[in-house]
Amino acid sequence: MKNSTLKTLLYTTIHRNKKSVAQIADETGISTNYLYRAGLPLEESGVKFPVDYLLPLMNSTKDFSVLKHLANLSGFVLIKIPRLCRNKAEEIELVDEYQQTTINAVRLLKEFLSTPNSLNYQKASDGLMEVMTKSAYAQKVVNKTASGQLELDLE
Repeated sequence: MKNSTLKTLLYTTIHRNKKSVAQIADETGISTNYLYRAGLPLEESGVKFPVDYLLPLMNSTKDFSVLKHLANLSGFVLIKIPRLCRNKAEEIELVDEYQQTTINAVRLLKEFLSTPNSLNYQKASDGLMEVMTKSAYAQKVVNKTASGQLELDLE
């Protein structure tokens, strides 16, 4: 994805998906012909993909690479936040997983810095992204817990 273009990612999302173009078109409310042409490179189709169709397309295909690409171009990191814990045991497990993930990311970062090559880069990048994902999830748990505690403090 690092060197991908928006049109390349749209092509992959539309034409290299498990679902057919017709099925995606039906789920998004876009005509099959338009969706097919919009996913082709501009020089082949002459059709631009409207931003209004982006969210329905990503939800239908479960492919959010276009959104990640746009976030990256804008200087942001996109992270999907998993559902919240249902009980205290899962919250304790969250802390252990967070710690292990962080330790692993630091190890991978050290490996990359000592031997900077494409394989170590990908490993370090994936490890750091996993830490950010776990951090976003932990933040959601903290916010939920704090809001519950604050409500109790008011009574």
